[in-house]
Amino acid sequence: MFDRYEMKLVRPMCHTRTTVNAVVELDTDIKEIFPYLNGDLGSCFYHPDTPFLRFIQGRKAFTLHPNYFTISGMTGEQEARNLVEFIRHLLTDTWARRGEIEPSYRRGTELKMLDVFKLLPWTNCGDCGEKSCMAFAGRLIKQESTLEECAPLQQNENIKQKEELIRMFSEAGLAV
Repeated sequence: MFDRYEMKLVRPMCHTRTTVNAVVELDTDIKEIFPYLNGDLGSCFYHPDTPFLRFIQGRKAFTLHPNYFTISGMTGEQEARNLVEFIRHLLTDTWARRGEIEPSYRRGTELKMLDVFKLLPWTNCGDCGEKSCMAFAGRLIKQESTLEECAPLQQNENIKQKEELIRMFSEAGLAV
């Protein structure tokens, strides 16, 4: 689907993460494949007007735009290169099978910070590296944190909230 690319690795702005994100610029426009990916993968956030498509694979968040895509939550350059090849294969395979796939223009669910905040424990304990649960909710939506960083959310009494957050993020095509 694309022959050449240029990749830039960037660190998230938050101070507690040791992961990197990648911005991968492409030599071709890939937006025609978005409805087929959306139909094939199922749990995506697709916005045909902008256009972009966001989905989760292997706890990594991928956001595809017409001439570039981003990958979040990697350990380094080698993992980033492996995931670029994963995307290349996914796009090539999906495009080859497009006659068998029902394209989907379903938009998915957009997350709102207040909806995420309502499901957090509201302890403002700071274990996640933030002073408040509201700030942590913002980092979750920006993909700068994971649910595992919230210690109170790992306790049994908060399991229903954690499961609901996982569902919400999945429907929005985001990792948690």
